[in-house]
Amino acid sequence: MKKLTKFLLICASMVAFTACEKQEEVQLDSDKIYFFYTSTCPHCHEAIEFINNITPNLNLEIFEVKEGQGRQLFLQCVDKFDLPRDMIGTPLICMGDNYIMGWSDEYEDKFKEYVQNFNNK
Repeated sequence: MKKLTKFLLICASMVAFTACEKQEEVQLDSDKIYFFYTSTCPHCHEAIEFINNITPNLNLEIFEVKEGQGRQLFLQCVDKFDLPRDMIGTPLICMGDNYIMGWSDEYEDKFKEYVQNFNNK
């Protein structure tokens, strides 16, 4: 019984220590394009396929939004554009002073327009 108690105390200490670790602070860079997605979103897959077809060498930062650095940057983008948190969705593409949320054929021209500022850098 004493071994089990020691083991549980050690495990609890490790969990407490890990939970207290500070997460590295990350910031959006206005010179980068950020693509935020969820793996189950069909519109995310359509958007990334379109982007890869028209701009295969584009320097695109791609992040899953569920946790960690991707979640932090996603929320920074939401705040930057003052998007209502109860209406945000994916894909969310942050491009300097512009963003695209969601994806359909109508966003293709908008993406082409916005990406011109990044192709020249």
